[in-house]
Parts: sequence; structure tokens; C-alpha cells
Amino acid sequence: MQRKQILVALLLLIRACVPIVAQESEESEESEGWLQQAGDIYRTAKAEAHKIEVVLGLAGAFYEEHVKLLAGNYTDWASASTSSFWKQVKAQFT
Repeated sequence: MQRKQILVALLLLIRACVPIVAQESEESEESEGWLQQAGDIYRTAKAEAHKIEVVLGLAGAFYEEHVKLLAGNYTDWASASTSSFWKQVKAQFT
């Protein structure tokens, strides 16, 4: 009995969906335009992301080769100065 109810429900659902599908096929030309625009936007965004990735890679390489060599000495000096300062402060209060 339950299988017959499911079968009838499916048949009624299919019967109700046929006009909707027919209407959508008439509007498919408009939806193809939307799909084309979405594809174009996706391709443009992907190309821009690739450009950003290349720029970040170049910036990282420049940092590693030029900036890090110069800034490394200063950061080491600042770190050593800070740690010696804190050692002096701790020594005074202990």
C-alpha cells in the first residue's frame, strides 16, 4: 500500500514539473547568457589571482635576497639590546 502511495506521489510530481521544465527551456537563451557572464567573471578573477600570486612570489624573493640581509643585522641587534636591558632590570629588582 505504501509503495502505491509513493508511486502516485511521484507521478503527480512529474506531472507538475513538466510545465516548469517547458517554461525553463524557453528561457534557456537568457540563462546561457548568465552562464557565459559567470564563466567570464570566473576566468577574469582567476587571472587576477594568478597575477597577485606572481607579485607575492617576486616580493618574497626580493625580501629574502635584499631586505632580510640588511634587516637581519638590525633585528639581531635590537633583540640583543632588549634582552640585555631586561636582564639589567631584573638584576636591579632581585
